[in-house]
Amino acid sequence: MNFQLLDADYIRKDNSPIIRLFGRGDDGRSICCLVPGFEPYFYARPSTVNSHDELIRALEQNFNSIKRVELVEKFEPVGYQKSRKKMLKIVTYDPQNVPEIRDDVVSFPGIEEVYETDILFRNRYLVDQGIHGMKWVHADTSSDIDHSMDCDELVTSTRIEEVDRIDSAPLRHFAFDIECLPINGGMPVPEQSPVIMISLSFEPEFRGMKSIVLLGRSLDDAGDGVEVLGDEPALLNRFFEIFREYDPDVVTGYNINDFDIPYIVDRIKTLQSSGITINSACGRDGRPLDYRKIGIRSMVSITGRIVADSLPIIRQQFSLKRYNLQTVSRELLDMEKLDVSPQQMEEYWLDSGEKIRKFIDYARRDSELAMELLLKLRLLDKFVALAQISGSLPQEILEGGQTSMVENLLLREFRKHDYVLPPRPDENIVSSRNRESEGLKGGEVLEPKKGLLEKVVILDYKSLYPTIMMAHNLCYTTVIDIERPDGNIIKPPSGGEFVSAEVFRGIVPSILENLLNRRTETKGLMKGAKTEDEYRVYDATQLALKILLNSFYGYSGYTRARLYSLALANAVTSFGRENILKTRSVVEKEIETVILREGKAYLKEEVTSKDTDDVIVKLSVVYGDTDSVFVQCSSETNLELEDVELVGNRIAGIVSHSLPDPMELEFESIAERALFIAKKRYALWMFERSGTEWSESIKVKGMETVRRDWCELTSRTLNSVLELILKEGDVEKAMEYVRGVVDRVRNIDVANDPEIIDDLVLTRMYSKSMGSYKNKQPHLTVIEKMKKRTGAAPSIGERIPFVIVAGKDLFVNRAEDPDYVRQNNISLDVDYYIKKQILPPVSRILSAFGVDEAALDYDSKQKGLFEFSPSSEKKLSDQLQRRKKGTAEDHDSGNRKSQSSLFDF
Repeated sequence: MNFQLLDADYIRKDNSPIIRLFGRGDDGRSICCLVPGFEPYFYARPSTVNSHDELIRALEQNFNSIKRVELVEKFEPVGYQKSRKKMLKIVTYDPQNVPEIRDDVVSFPGIEEVYETDILFRNRYLVDQGIHGMKWVHADTSSDIDHSMDCDELVTSTRIEEVDRIDSAPLRHFAFDIECLPINGGMPVPEQSPVIMISLSFEPEFRGMKSIVLLGRSLDDAGDGVEVLGDEPALLNRFFEIFREYDPDVVTGYNINDFDIPYIVDRIKTLQSSGITINSACGRDGRPLDYRKIGIRSMVSITGRIVADSLPIIRQQFSLKRYNLQTVSRELLDMEKLDVSPQQMEEYWLDSGEKIRKFIDYARRDSELAMELLLKLRLLDKFVALAQISGSLPQEILEGGQTSMVENLLLREFRKHDYVLPPRPDENIVSSRNRESEGLKGGEVLEPKKGLLEKVVILDYKSLYPTIMMAHNLCYTTVIDIERPDGNIIKPPSGGEFVSAEVFRGIVPSILENLLNRRTETKGLMKGAKTEDEYRVYDATQLALKILLNSFYGYSGYTRARLYSLALANAVTSFGRENILKTRSVVEKEIETVILREGKAYLKEEVTSKDTDDVIVKLSVVYGDTDSVFVQCSSETNLELEDVELVGNRIAGIVSHSLPDPMELEFESIAERALFIAKKRYALWMFERSGTEWSESIKVKGMETVRRDWCELTSRTLNSVLELILKEGDVEKAMEYVRGVVDRVRNIDVANDPEIIDDLVLTRMYSKSMGSYKNKQPHLTVIEKMKKRTGAAPSIGERIPFVIVAGKDLFVNRAEDPDYVRQNNISLDVDYYIKKQILPPVSRILSAFGVDEAALDYDSKQKGLFEFSPSSEKKLSDQLQRRKKGTAEDHDSGNRKSQSSLFDF
């Protein structure tokens, strides 16, 4: 039997643990495979050199839960070691015995340390058997007589092996959304407000239907795809009946983790207190629906299935101003959410005509949109690939992030090489590490050449930190801490010592090498993909490999990691800093000039005689940041993109040749024009090679165009200014555009220009309960006002929109709900938007051209009042005239400019 592994856990049967593997077969049947015989264990390092037999007997006699103790040889987790050490493998009867006795074992006489005491039993099995989440497995099976599971087949197997397949099983996707009856238009609470409708969407179809709406009231002629259940208990019971019959593999919705599922669970508890029973079994083992609260997050898992709430995934993968379903659907799917406000719901619910049918359509659309988001945006592809590569189960990745994946990879490789892993650190250790980590220094950032530059080559180091770790053999297992080697030693600029690969190849560099090679291979397979689905599988795989490659450096400096090494983290960044400084030196002092001749790039020493057609290109590094180097190409001859590409490739080749394998500098793109404001603040008009063509884009870093705490008008104004400057080279046109925007805002008329409200909306994350905020904030003011007016308040985790209205009250008290402002034609604080939102970020760009902020503050109704000041007018005029003329001073050899045109600053 073959099936794709979705989930795993264990049960106890006949006083022994039995692993359960859940999946779906290629025949479409859901499977639960029982695997008996696997034993829980952990390791202990004895402090005594002799009498291991006596220590083993003492442990077995003093701990009833210890099944047996074996003497093994293992390496400690950190430090170069020439030989293995004697350790004890302590096998227990039950997985729960491990956390129960670990503290007593570590304090037992003769025991120095314990290892791997907090690894989940299911993960221990998957690691030891070499099985990965979402991979295909083959099981030699026999049918299990006791088929009490909510799946098609229950089987037993003692032998499980992975199967090499890239296709996916015919998974079933189930999306749902609940509607609750608000009390007087307020926020529903499960203790009072019933669940009145549940909409369901299916992929593939359920009994020939793509969607169903369950209605908790009576209604004649409800229409197709609507089941009339009469009341709430019948509605909820029918929901779970359909759920079990459909038997989904993936359960999704929009904000189901923090709202729908907790609400259903809590509502069922309220009904049960009144004597009403709801069968909420939905796990493949018959377990009821439940959730657990961790801080403000609700964690949901359903045995044998994947719960993939679209909202947190979209927050992670897309940068949007707001994350309500209406905005997300419009921007990412180009689909509209139907609208029924909380204040209308009670009226619509009690209606028996057009309004209740509109309410039903509204409910249906929400689950349909949730399904569309999951499938059209392929939100799960990355998580499937990450599971298959790291070995983690998909639910772990959806909940836990990168740490669990890195540790899973480390555990697998450490086990192969007979190394043990330490348990996760306690709070005392974390606090100590936090104090120590203040000494961690980041990457090198070179001071930029400020202003507008032309013809800038962008060169990137391919996977910089991973390749540094590989090139210099930086690993927990190579740091010289316990023993000194007989061979070569690597000494990073930051200090510390590591053994060379000739002495011992580190485990982490080996993992990274494998990931990097697999990514290169996968990107090659993408080019030969025969179908779009195959291409997407490979694309998700190469992205997952990239994520994991770039996770190991961060993990080394993460104070809550099992394996933490400040020496390792500092070594990586110190080599990176040294590298970028050496690159600048190579470009400016060793290469300095490139000569283009007949489609090739030569160094000065490679050319014995001059040719009249030679193009001389002078090089200077104008910026550098961690893994990127920006090199300006200056020439008296107009350079085409292909010319600059030749220069970029030649620089990359020379620098790469000087680096240890597998480090490599790559030609990435060309900035036709680049505007540098400060470190990590720049804008580029970029051209990237796409086959035989060039694709163009504007890339912005560190400016307000990509900040969500500014209004939309600020972002759009900045984008337009950058377009005018970078693409057209027209500073005066950019100024006029800004003055027009300011004039529109200064003379705003909400009644005649309602669209501008949307442009001026600000948003902030409502990230914790109201009482947890130390200071009053604008979005909290809006929440209080909304609650007072409607009784409803947004959920924690939402981004709250607001505008600032005119008045003499404190700024924080003048935050207001945009819809309320529209409906009541309330005046906005135009001075705030002009002086605090629009002009400051624009001025930071235009100040590079000598433009004062006062020159941009324009009011058409008061002509002259906000025109240029005489000094700024003269200064700007002189600069623009000098640039247009291209004066000789601009090309003085002692103070070379980037180009001989309008853009010399």
